[in-house]
Amino acid sequence: MRKPIPLSPTPRLPPHDRLLRGQPLSAALDTVDPEAWVDLDRRIRSATARRGEARSAHWAAAPRWDDEAHDVTWSRFPPSEPENAIVLCHHRWQAREAALAFTVGRPGLLPLLLLRCADGHPQVRGRARRLTERALEAAGAPASQLVALALRLSLRPHGDWALDRVVAAAGPLPRGLSAPFHVSPLPRVRMLGAQLSLEHELLTAAELTELTLTASDRAVRHLCTAALLARVTAAVPDRRLLDPLLRASSAVTRSSAVTALHRAGRGREAAAHLADPSARVRAAARLVLRLEGDDPPSHYRSLCAGPGAPGLPPGALFGLAESGAPDATALLRPLAGHPEGRVRAAALAALLMTDPPSPDELMAAMKDPHPPVVRTARKALVPYVLLVPEAWLVSLMAPGRPRHVRRAGLRLLCAHSLALRKRVLAALELDEDPEVAYEAQRARYEPLPPAGSDT
Repeated sequence: MRKPIPLSPTPRLPPHDRLLRGQPLSAALDTVDPEAWVDLDRRIRSATARRGEARSAHWAAAPRWDDEAHDVTWSRFPPSEPENAIVLCHHRWQAREAALAFTVGRPGLLPLLLLRCADGHPQVRGRARRLTERALEAAGAPASQLVALALRLSLRPHGDWALDRVVAAAGPLPRGLSAPFHVSPLPRVRMLGAQLSLEHELLTAAELTELTLTASDRAVRHLCTAALLARVTAAVPDRRLLDPLLRASSAVTRSSAVTALHRAGRGREAAAHLADPSARVRAAARLVLRLEGDDPPSHYRSLCAGPGAPGLPPGALFGLAESGAPDATALLRPLAGHPEGRVRAAALAALLMTDPPSPDELMAAMKDPHPPVVRTARKALVPYVLLVPEAWLVSLMAPGRPRHVRRAGLRLLCAHSLALRKRVLAALELDEDPEVAYEAQRARYEPLPPAGSDT
């Protein structure tokens, strides 16, 4: 049998175990990351709360609260910084309160002192706040470095005091301070960080634009968009503010930027956004053009004048229908035969908004090779499904039909009577299309309604 190789202590210890081994706070954790302090507090509280076999041998020797002596069992007096940090996060509130007295003159413990300002026990919380007041009033206290942690603590029930006091003590905040707010794993912290950055003007126009375009939170994007567009005026026609927003992926951002074109004295440029894929942006563009004294339907007529013109944006067809032009139907009907499938689908959907096609026209559209056209026709046919010939419905499910046509026919069958569905799908239980096979098997076991029922 081979002799086991003795393992050396691993350097990858969690922060609370490093403190237990006497390492200073600066070496035990990332002192810049607010989440590191919150995690340290949670880990130590959990480790000191364990009892019996659940507690490791190392933590059994950690400082604890002695009920008989009414004091902490310090290994030395005054306690070292690592030991004091452990007791500041102890699960017993008496131990946390006793450790507060040894934080005076130790700036490295100020983040943990700030944590205790949001403590759940009022006695610990009150004393910690008094000590924090004195520490922040001391000359050279790094109050601005505590803003990120105070912002994180503001999510706690008693955490607002810490944020208000730290921001007041920090004075003018440096511009680079807002960076940690935007990378926090908590959405609420990112939102509060954006609000704080805007209140104290910590973000440049370029940073605001980047946040507007890349922020993962919708609320942050909307907040930054509003702040950025508030800087747009006719007196300051800076294209660098608006142009990136006009190309944003968010329809809300684009529509806000299009609306701001009028305020910037660039209202005529809204015509370029009349065919935007988003109805919200198209409506904003039409509004701006009307404010400029222009006629939006005339722009749509020029866009849709050539029935076979390549590159026609589908948004132009929707915009024509939305504009309420009296000749919209006459312009849209020829476009239902456009060589591009996306234009045919948009024309059919736009016609449903102005002058809905007849069931016969919709049935003819069900043969289109472009799936979006068939989907649009199928949705419009559902109210007439009991009026269309059953033989035509059966023909849609023929095995030689394209998949998108068969699936559209399947949905129409599901809107029809169960008896017809059972009859048509009886031979399709082993169909190669799994959706058709599933519906066929489901229809087989679905009971028919009682005789005389309207269903």
